[in-house]
Amino acid sequence: MSSCALYKPSSYLNVNKKRATIATGKDVMDHLFQIGEISQFFDVPASTLRYWEDKGILHPEKQSENHYREYSIEDLMTISDVIYYKNLGLQLKEIRDMGGLTPVQHGQLFAEKLSELEQQQKLLTHRMEKLRRHIQAVKILEELKNDPYQESGIDTDCIVSFDLIEREKLCQYIEDPYLYSRVQHSQTLPKEQRGITVSSDMAKSFPETSILWKKETNRYLTFLMKEEIAAGFPNDLPCHLAHIQKTHRTGSIISRFLLCAQECGRTYDYYKTFVEILS
Repeated sequence: MSSCALYKPSSYLNVNKKRATIATGKDVMDHLFQIGEISQFFDVPASTLRYWEDKGILHPEKQSENHYREYSIEDLMTISDVIYYKNLGLQLKEIRDMGGLTPVQHGQLFAEKLSELEQQQKLLTHRMEKLRRHIQAVKILEELKNDPYQESGIDTDCIVSFDLIEREKLCQYIEDPYLYSRVQHSQTLPKEQRGITVSSDMAKSFPETSILWKKETNRYLTFLMKEEIAAGFPNDLPCHLAHIQKTHRTGSIISRFLLCAQECGRTYDYYKTFVEILS
């Protein structure tokens, strides 16, 4: 809905707070307008104007001979107010009942609407941050694909066990899928444990039996590992590991989930994998 009509009159109609006049200068306080004119002027569908009438917001006159609606200058000001308050987030019932509110009640109503908008703003900010994280995951995927086996530190301190029936950990995963991590060791590669990344401070609240891995060194090589969503869930981790072990002794292997996507008609889970370098 366009809001410009609230502040900038159309070329054929000029309305102000004190007086309404046609461009010719003729007094139009008694001028009446058809629903099509009103719809065009405010960029509001005629069906919406009829709905507002049904809800008791508008009270246009109707011609006796054909029952066509006729809107007065007062109706134009009412419609302007309705659009203004709807743009603030008020419901039609609230707008209709505003005439019976005291100034204090006006203030309370607007304070409630402001609080609602602030909550919506927090929600939108949170959603935007999650979208940025997903976009960042795509960028990381491309960087690892184009430039693998770069030496770096690891971006987690601790990984604890994760069972899908553990609601709190599942909620953490829903908030940030990158927390989902796989723990393996070069000497026992088929043995795999899956968990959730937590900070060193949070790790203190978990029993030792639930801790799958803690950071002890900070020298790792990173690469993109992909696992096909198919029978047996084949992945390319052994190939990457064999390449690294040509020149390095390796220890722990941590794979952090990036995203699930298609490549060449097949669906894969993509991980940022860290291989610990021992020498």
